[in-house]
Amino acid sequence: MTDALSIGWTAGQAATQRTVYRRLLGFALIVQTALGLIAIVAPVWLARAADLPGAPSAGWVRLWGIMLLITAILYLPGWVAPVYARLPNVVGILARFVLAVAYFGLGQGLRWFALYELVLAIALAWSYGRLLRAELMSRP
Repeated sequence: MTDALSIGWTAGQAATQRTVYRRLLGFALIVQTALGLIAIVAPVWLARAADLPGAPSAGWVRLWGIMLLITAILYLPGWVAPVYARLPNVVGILARFVLAVAYFGLGQGLRWFALYELVLAIALAWSYGRLLRAELMSRP
């Protein structure tokens, strides 16, 4: 019997995929938290630096920052146990696709946010799919 057919090998593959997904999601959550905190602390600077459309008021940018922090907190169970907390991961990935479309539709500086969300959504979806397949294959 080869190593590829043993349960130990497939369990190792599942652990590797879990680590890859958690690192990718962790990076996304750190960036999201940092952006949320910047939006709360320096909303006018962020609006100018990001070339946000329509010169939004500081209150709207702060609200956006608070929403970023709330969604990062809601995503945490999916980071802690990605295989067992599937709902935050699936909803989070789908929400990133929706955000990419919304940001692109709003235009101006938000197109960079749209590109970031789209690339991240694709990477997370691919990585999460590989994790779930590896986890499924590790169970007899």
